[in-house]
Amino acid sequence: MSEGDQEWLAEFVLESGSTDRFRGRSDHVALLAAGMMGEAGSVLAELKKEQRERDAYPAYRGRMLEELGDFLWYFVRLAEVVDPGMLSQLASTASEDRPPGTPLMLFLQFGASVGDVLAVIAKGGDDATLQARARLLVVWQLLNAAAAEAGVSLRDAARHNRQKTAGRWPSERASFALFDDDYPEEEQLPRLLEIEFRERARGEAKVVLLRCNGINFGDRLTDNIEDPDGYRYHDVFHFAHAAHLGWSPVVRALLRCKRKSNSKVDEGQDGARAAILEEAVSAVVFSRAKQLGFFDGVEHVDFDLLKSVKEFVQGFEVERVPFWQWERAIIEGYRVFRLLRTNRGGRLSLDLMKRELRYFAPT
Repeated sequence: MSEGDQEWLAEFVLESGSTDRFRGRSDHVALLAAGMMGEAGSVLAELKKEQRERDAYPAYRGRMLEELGDFLWYFVRLAEVVDPGMLSQLASTASEDRPPGTPLMLFLQFGASVGDVLAVIAKGGDDATLQARARLLVVWQLLNAAAAEAGVSLRDAARHNRQKTAGRWPSERASFALFDDDYPEEEQLPRLLEIEFRERARGEAKVVLLRCNGINFGDRLTDNIEDPDGYRYHDVFHFAHAAHLGWSPVVRALLRCKRKSNSKVDEGQDGARAAILEEAVSAVVFSRAKQLGFFDGVEHVDFDLLKSVKEFVQGFEVERVPFWQWERAIIEGYRVFRLLRTNRGGRLSLDLMKRELRYFAPT
C-alpha cells in the first residue's frame, strides 16, 4: 500500500472514531464485532444477488461500494479498539494477490475469516487480543481481494461511507438551502403558513378537511382502511416535508405554487410523478411507524428506513437533502400527527426559514 493509501486509511480511522456511537459501553468490542459480522453478511448477500441475477442486477457495483464501506467502518473501529497500533501493519499487509478459486469461494473465505474473529472475541481469555489481531489481519487481506474482485476501490468505499455518515450524524447541522429561493414569491412554498385540520363525521367514518385563511382546500380524507389508524391526518407529513426539507410537490399542488416559470422544473420536480413519489414515501414510512407506536418516545429513525427513503427520491431535487434532515422531518411530522390524532384536529404553523413546525390544539 502506497503512502497515499496509508493517508486515506489513517483519515478514515480517525473520522470513524468520531462517529462511533458504541464508544464508552462495556460491550463496545462485542457490538463492533457483531456489526462487522452483519455487514459481512450484507456483502455476501450482494454477491449472491449478482450470481443469481447476472445481467439483471446492474446495481451490483453501487450496492457493493456501499456495503464494503459499511463493513470497512466496523472493521477499522474494531481493529483500533483491539490494537491501536494495527494501522501501520494494515497498510503494509494489503495485497493485490487473489486467493485461488471462484468469486463465490473467495467471498466465502472472507465471511469465514470474519466468523473467526467473532469466535475469538466470544471465547475471550488472556490471549484474545493477540488472536483477534492475527485474525483481523487475515480479514484485511481477504477484504482487499474481495473488493478487487467486485471492482470496488476500498478508498472509494471509505469516501462513500464518510459522506453517508456525515449526512446522518454531522458535526454541524446546517439545513440544505430551500429549492425555490430564486423563484418569484408566488412560485415559492410559503415561508410562513397556518393550516387547520378539522375532523368531521361521515356516517361511521371520520373525515379530515384542511382550511387555510378560512377556506377549505384539498380532498376530504378518511383512513381508507378497515381498521382506522389515523391516516386521514397524513397530510401533516407533507407539511412536515415542506417545513423541514423545503420540499413537497403535494403542498405545491395544494397551494398552487408550482414553479411554472421553468417548464423543466414544473414538470420534473413539481409534477404528478413527484407528488405520487411523495405520497409513496409517506405510505412506506407510515407502515414502519405504525409498528413502532407512530414513533412515540423515539428520537431516531433507523438508518435502513432513511436509506430506503433516499433511494425512493433518487433523481429528484430532494435527494440532495442529508439524512439528518429527513430524520427530523419524519420525527417532527409524527410528533404533530400524534397530537392531531389524539385531539381530533388542530392548527399547524409552518416557518420554512426556521425549519419549524408547531402545533396548537383546537379551541
